[in-house]
Amino acid sequence: MQDTPPQVPARHQAWSEYWASGTLHSCATSYDGNYAGAIGTFWTGALGRLPRGSGVLDLATGNGAIPALLWRLHGAAVQVDAVDLAALAPRWLAPEHQASIRFHAGVDIEALPFGDASFACVTSQFGFEYAGRATALAEAVRVAGTDGWIHLVMHHHRSRLVEVGREELRHHQWLCSEDGLLAAARAVVPVLAAVRGGCAPDAVALQTRERYNRALARIADEAAASPAPDLLLEAREAVHGLVAAVGPDPCPVLDQLDRLAGEWARARLRSAEMVECALDRAQLEALANALRQARPHWDVALAELAQAEGVLAWALSAGPSTPG
Repeated sequence: MQDTPPQVPARHQAWSEYWASGTLHSCATSYDGNYAGAIGTFWTGALGRLPRGSGVLDLATGNGAIPALLWRLHGAAVQVDAVDLAALAPRWLAPEHQASIRFHAGVDIEALPFGDASFACVTSQFGFEYAGRATALAEAVRVAGTDGWIHLVMHHHRSRLVEVGREELRHHQWLCSEDGLLAAARAVVPVLAAVRGGCAPDAVALQTRERYNRALARIADEAAASPAPDLLLEAREAVHGLVAAVGPDPCPVLDQLDRLAGEWARARLRSAEMVECALDRAQLEALANALRQARPHWDVALAELAQAEGVLAWALSAGPSTPG
């Protein structure tokens, strides 16, 4: 079983800024409802019957979709520790009323700061697979002990979510290319500013405006043909809103376009990482085999979670065998 590449500062920054937006889960803009349906059914079945007083550790928690579900299912009857390497901003959490839920930022799931057999259950949703899997699995097994449970929902290499990620990577590449929307907008902003400052447009200015209009037209065509047009449509709205608001001084809009380019770069990193870390069947089986070797008395169950939209994820559940 191979590990994924190690954590890097760019990844930490990209995810920290994403979670700082208050977003609850990792696919918020690309796929609506990805924590309902088949995935929600899996988690309700896995976590709905936890005994009162159980301790749960949620790995790579983001802004806490699993802790939020545990609160809805059990309230304060279950103790939850949620860890992530990135900085977190769980806006739904009210610490004065939800003291049973503790978030820990800056925690690498390959080196957990908890003792052996500290938790009755270890969970992760679209997070475990981003780490070095062999090391992270050994840590999960350690803190779960011999009698604990491990439940993981992980990206499937053929899932709808990953397909959207691949499509958005293609869109990102064009948006930020030399003939893409961003370059066309940066070129047209000084032209529009000059016109609004009183200058008559010359031939070069007209060509620049035509280049920008062609980029907008291409977005319309690409969006109409794409199975996942959200990024293109959101980019068009954001960029054209800035361009339309330009005044005689182009600098404020150019600065905002630069900030938008930075946001796109970080979104591109997140999408690329999701696609890279999505598991195929052989990688999933390698995880299962490693669990069986570490805990021979455990049952390990694998499932493909799917619904009308298609395959969503892999699910893995492991824990002590039931007698009989």
